[in-house]
Amino acid sequence: MKYICGLLIGMLLGYVLRRSWLCFTGLIRDAYLMKNYYNAVYFLTMIAVQGAVYYGLGAAGIVRIPSYLPPFSLFSIAVGSFMFGFGAVLAGGCMTKTLVECGDGRILGWIKLLVFMVCAYLVAAGPLIGVSKTIRTIALIDDNLSIRTTMIPLMIFAVLSIVLIISLIRHNKRERMGDDSEEPGGLLSWIIEREWPEELGPFLVGIVLGIAYPVSGAVGRHFGVSITSPIMSYVYAFTRPVETCGGCNPYDEVFGFGSMLVLGIVVGSFLTAIARHEFRIMKPRKSALIKAVIGSALMGVGSMWGLGCLLGNGIVGTAQLSLKSWYALIFLTAGIWAAVRTTLIPLYRN
Repeated sequence: MKYICGLLIGMLLGYVLRRSWLCFTGLIRDAYLMKNYYNAVYFLTMIAVQGAVYYGLGAAGIVRIPSYLPPFSLFSIAVGSFMFGFGAVLAGGCMTKTLVECGDGRILGWIKLLVFMVCAYLVAAGPLIGVSKTIRTIALIDDNLSIRTTMIPLMIFAVLSIVLIISLIRHNKRERMGDDSEEPGGLLSWIIEREWPEELGPFLVGIVLGIAYPVSGAVGRHFGVSITSPIMSYVYAFTRPVETCGGCNPYDEVFGFGSMLVLGIVVGSFLTAIARHEFRIMKPRKSALIKAVIGSALMGVGSMWGLGCLLGNGIVGTAQLSLKSWYALIFLTAGIWAAVRTTLIPLYRN
């Protein structure tokens, strides 16, 4: 059952991401590069809607909400998150987008996935595991927050969700003002053919991430959606390392719900691309390939040292009010903007 549940949640997430063309890295990148500050609303919507669902389910006794989370290293999280953010820009997106790319026919997506696995393994279970162990003991602090088990988070996220959704609706109306074009109607058309307004994607992602909690909890996994540890579970299943010092969730290092979830993202993206007649086998350009390899290597190491990726820390963990994840989001953003400043802005100037 846990395999089927993981696959279905992953397929749903892959479908939403493929239909909405939503890129988590792109939201933060373009806020700096294009001065598109409204992207912050999209990003906060994913956190707030998911948080409202999560804490609402917690209040109903459907999911377990802990007040205590494992301690974390200020140094390791800062270095790893910065590396991941920088690498995500070079690679053209985080690992969640890479999985979507694997499903819609982009060979570059599979190359990035392979490079990520190799580099993550080196620091999580390979010859550099000693380095990982060392840096993860530097400047340890607790992640205690008693407010998590009260009704306060539910009220905050519920109010914030309402405010953000109203903002999205108004933004959509302003963007569509004067657009009288007709689009095909019908439920099937909306599911497959009709183009979605960009405001819809963040809301649906928040909903999918929220409903993942009770589904995974039903199979004994009391965590939200994660990406990098489940990806590595495929490697560990073959290599069977003696010990690991890897991602944010040891549960997902063993083949199970999370493993099928990341596979489901690929399958959901593939089926969506096929249904929309958009599946194409696309070969990468040499220039893009070089940057993608470097970026994926940085994401592989960064996700292990940062205990999570842009989705796991920046969106899922923040909705759980994890101090580690909010701290990581600061350095994920810093890494993305540093990459924009050093690699993208010079190109635009030229």
